Amino acid sequence: MTITYDPEVQRRRLRIALRDIRQTLQKTQKQVAQAMDWSPSKLLRIETGETSISVSDLTALLGHYEVTDQRRTSELVEMAKVAKRQTWASYRDVFTPEFMVYLGYESSASRIRQFHPMLIPGLLQTEEYARAIAESLRPKKRSDPDVDRQIQARMERQELLSRDGPPEMFFILDEAVVRRAVGRGNTMVRQLNHLKELNRRSNVNIQIIRFSAGAHGGMRGPFVVLDFPDPADDDLLFLESARGDAVSEDVAPYLELFFELEDLATPKARLDEVMDELIAELDGKG
Repeated sequence: MTITYDPEVQRRRLRIALRDIRQTLQKTQKQVAQAMDWSPSKLLRIETGETSISVSDLTALLGHYEVTDQRRTSELVEMAKVAKRQTWASYRDVFTPEFMVYLGYESSASRIRQFHPMLIPGLLQTEEYARAIAESLRPKKRSDPDVDRQIQARMERQELLSRDGPPEMFFILDEAVVRRAVGRGNTMVRQLNHLKELNRRSNVNIQIIRFSAGAHGGMRGPFVVLDFPDPADDDLLFLESARGDAVSEDVAPYLELFFELEDLATPKARLDEVMDELIAELDGKG
């Protein structure tokens, strides 16, 4: 199994491993909970990832499951220790719990596929574009320090782009995203030039669905599909909407949609051409 110290990945691996052990033994959650003198909801929350499991509870549970292999026990205990860490917890006041979970998965992904019909994705944003967006979408109750912390978190996320062995990244944007003039002065011009620079990286692929492509399935909303380096870790889907964020394993229909959108979009090699066209229009308006 690929070594990773991201808490969300380890939490997911641990809950799946514990569920698989129980099912192999053909025990129900109710039977295990009664034997452990736990409430059924406690085991349910552990197996669904709603709560972490302490090392003492894990050791007791593995004893009940008669897991005697020391190497396997040590591996699961280490997962439990790492899973209790809160990498993005300091931003819980400005991000939803679901989005913080997503950030943990994103940092461990080997491949990121993202479509957005309205905004430049956070990993591709310049700081001034990110600030203009955050200020425009900020609820009245939010203060300027909250915006500053959102921007700080976004810049931390972008360290993913420059780390050793960065993930492959595929982005598809609707033309409306790059035509919308966000921010003041030359903010948008600098953002479009930034996209050109990022697209020159071998691991980054940015495509645009032109208006001439007409209506398409991506108009339903933005989504992200994450692949992981370990085959044991299933792909994940992240959906962001006004109704709330969600992390799901229902990847297949969105992966199929992404491939359809790739066929509609301009190829990576044409991004400079599209960006230069839009920059010329923006300069003309100025």
